[in-house]
Amino acid sequence: MLTNFVYPINFSITKEILTNKIIFIHNYSDRLPIVSTIIFLKMGEIYEPHKLSGISELLQATITKGTKNRTAQQIAQEIESLGGTISADSGDDFSTLSISVRTQYFEHSVEILSDIFFNPTFPEEEIEKEKNNIIAGILARKDNIFEVAIDELLCNMYGKKHPYGKHPYEIIKHIRKLSRKEILSWWENFYGIDYDNKNIIIVVSGDIEFQKAKQIIEKNFSNIKPIKIPSLKEYYFKNKPKIIRKKTHFKQAYLMYGYFAPSIKIENFKKYLSLKLLNLYLGGGMSGKLFEILREEKSLCYETNCFYPTKFLDSHFVIYLGLDAKKINIAKQEIEKILNYLKYNGITQQELSECKNKLKGRYLLDHQTNLRQAWYLGFWEVLGLDYIYDKKYIEELENVSLDDIKNVIHEITEVKPYILELIPK
Repeated sequence: MLTNFVYPINFSITKEILTNKIIFIHNYSDRLPIVSTIIFLKMGEIYEPHKLSGISELLQATITKGTKNRTAQQIAQEIESLGGTISADSGDDFSTLSISVRTQYFEHSVEILSDIFFNPTFPEEEIEKEKNNIIAGILARKDNIFEVAIDELLCNMYGKKHPYGKHPYEIIKHIRKLSRKEILSWWENFYGIDYDNKNIIIVVSGDIEFQKAKQIIEKNFSNIKPIKIPSLKEYYFKNKPKIIRKKTHFKQAYLMYGYFAPSIKIENFKKYLSLKLLNLYLGGGMSGKLFEILREEKSLCYETNCFYPTKFLDSHFVIYLGLDAKKINIAKQEIEKILNYLKYNGITQQELSECKNKLKGRYLLDHQTNLRQAWYLGFWEVLGLDYIYDKKYIEELENVSLDDIKNVIHEITEVKPYILELIPK
């Protein structure tokens, strides 16, 4: 067991607010002569008005496609010549811009990153290419029964105007209309420093000393402009669970149970950890209770699992099954039996210990590279906690009790679930 846990990033981690108010986090590791730098921005779907749905993703897809000093081809060739990698991503709650290179090229890599940060040109032809790529990705979802199911479930749970409930097909019409002018405006709204919102975090992880890394970051980001990012909208749920039945072109059926679940906030942290453990107990692949009972024991489905994503706003806990349509009703009965049993009996101490051990192991395995270590440090910070929660995540798991598991089951199942049934035509 991992009760005597040693923090996986067992080197020197330092956090400092720079003179320009950027949050700078440095993780020193000399295992390999590699350095990863990630910029985290508070920019994503939760900030987007409905008419600009998808703009953060489109911006991030095109921001590396040219600057005032470099063309898209020059950026790609320059990174390749350094033996490095670069990426820009956007999600529901935040966006990232990252680069990894050998230590000797760190300063050069930060200069490239700052050029992309401050001087993107968003060429029209690149915007159109990336629009087509994003739309193609959305349209491809119709061929995956899980994607069809989760899109329909979340749309019903959150509503079409909530960032977590926007149906991807609805987003297509907005992406098609987005202009270069709107992308530039969106970039100006977020690629700067908001003194009140701590919206920019830069994490450097790898074989470089703190003072040198700090000096290079400050030099390249000294002229960051002050901005005021848009306020987050408050969302109110009608919370009227229902059964959604929909006929599809798939030959098999699909069943989903959706419950609202805690967001990632400091005050929710114990519930958050408890639900992560419950998620692993029920899901967790072939060793999960859902697989053991619904597939192996009852032969009700060909696949089953559950998931609980980390979200800044209200999250969701979802159980899903792929099965024959004739077995939907009995599968629903069995799911409810499992949840009711857990509500009143919980899990055993041995099961809880096993889940803690598995969760710790998976978490640590995902910290093997400098890039992933940097990502986790920035992830906790950008979501409003602190980089130290990368360590607390593991440490606080030990404090989750059997009662905590029972309590979180009672809390999420207090309201009836949204149930989605996909049926073959």
